[in-house]
Amino acid sequence: MAGVSGARKVGATALLATVLFSAPLAAQDIVTKEYDNGGIYEGTFKNGLQHGHGTYRLPNGYEYSGDWVEGAILGQGKVRYPNGSTYEGAFVGGLPHGKGRIVYPDGRTYDGDWVNGEIIGQGVATYPNGTSYTGGFDHALHQGKGRMESTEGYVYDGDWVQGVKEGQGHITYPDGSVYEGGMLADKRAGQGKLTYADGRIYEGAWAGGVIAGQGKLTLANGDVYEGTFANNRLQGKGSFRSAEGFVYEGDWVKGRMEGTGTSTYPDGIRYEGSFAENLAHGRGKITYPDGTDYDGDWVSGVIEGEGIAHYANGLVYEGGFRSGRSNGKGTITYPGGYTYAGDWVEGRREGLGEAKYPDGSTYTGAFVDGQREGEGEIVMADGYRYKGQWHAGKIEGTGVATYATGDVYEGSFKDGKPDGQGTMRYASGEVAAGGWTDGTLTEPAPEAPAPTEGEPAAAEPAPEPSTGTSN
Repeated sequence: MAGVSGARKVGATALLATVLFSAPLAAQDIVTKEYDNGGIYEGTFKNGLQHGHGTYRLPNGYEYSGDWVEGAILGQGKVRYPNGSTYEGAFVGGLPHGKGRIVYPDGRTYDGDWVNGEIIGQGVATYPNGTSYTGGFDHALHQGKGRMESTEGYVYDGDWVQGVKEGQGHITYPDGSVYEGGMLADKRAGQGKLTYADGRIYEGAWAGGVIAGQGKLTLANGDVYEGTFANNRLQGKGSFRSAEGFVYEGDWVKGRMEGTGTSTYPDGIRYEGSFAENLAHGRGKITYPDGTDYDGDWVSGVIEGEGIAHYANGLVYEGGFRSGRSNGKGTITYPGGYTYAGDWVEGRREGLGEAKYPDGSTYTGAFVDGQREGEGEIVMADGYRYKGQWHAGKIEGTGVATYATGDVYEGSFKDGKPDGQGTMRYASGEVAAGGWTDGTLTEPAPEAPAPTEGEPAAAEPAPEPSTGTSN
């Protein structure tokens, strides 16, 4: 048995082979004899041999007191060994055999079967730390069926092989957890079920005392994982279903969703792709119940990088993302035919880009906060063209407009119309310059007088500017 050595064999038969006697003795006479080896026998004899009851002592401290039959220790007796151990019980041929109890100097005890001086059979052992074992033994080792109990509340009831737990067993732990299943080399192995004190339940494969291989883990709140494990952690391929309806199927690393997998949320959202540390990371596609989807890059659970999004209203965006918003370079297409390709900042058109409108018009230039702002050029389907400044989505500032009629205006604009100083060159060849208001010339520029005949034009004095319209 684990921690209990076999009783030392008693070589009493050999030690008593040379009994000295000078005349036949009565069977019940108490006689004391001393032998060449220093041993002393005190007891009854029959026909010159120890017989009946007697005590035998050796100089090394060995002492036996009990039954003798024709010179041999046989029957019931008590022995004290030189190491301080004491045995009381049955003997055959000078050795413990049958039922008996031994107490060791360190406090260990064994009470049970003996065979030829060895602990073999059924018995009960106790240990100095308070642990007890009841069951089978083979050469002092736990063997077969047996139950071990510690003072802390640990209980093992099951199979033993050569002193170690091996086979099938049932374990109750001090915290109330219970294991039932295979054992190998004192550790949980093979198939087994562990019910934790907190309500968790694991059923499946074990190796070396830890959860390893295929199994099923049910948490106290109803969450369930079914798949592979390694070193007590979710590892490899597996599926997780929460009580609330969340489902993940895919790869696991050290208890975390990591690798490739598919997750479905209670509200119907579905993600398929790469994971790292329980979050979408790498390439993946998410689909919403309304039909919206995104396929592209993710960083720590956030849409970030390059990808394409399809919205429920038919909108399509392809390009860069940051924190779930359009960012960097990207193209958006509306179901009505409008497209924008260019720069984005936090979900807004900002920077340089090109917008194409359903009527065939095209704008190329700067945007700010989603509107045309700064320098830009628009070409209308009807032939109108403007190149110049914009503000809040409208033509405003200085620029050049070419109309479908061939007229060309260069100057200031407001709300898309000439306003301020500018010059209109008509297709007919006429020129109108001056101050404009709401698209109308309101302050024509004064005409310079013709130079006097015979005098250089450069010598003419500059005319005074007009403050109004001449009559």
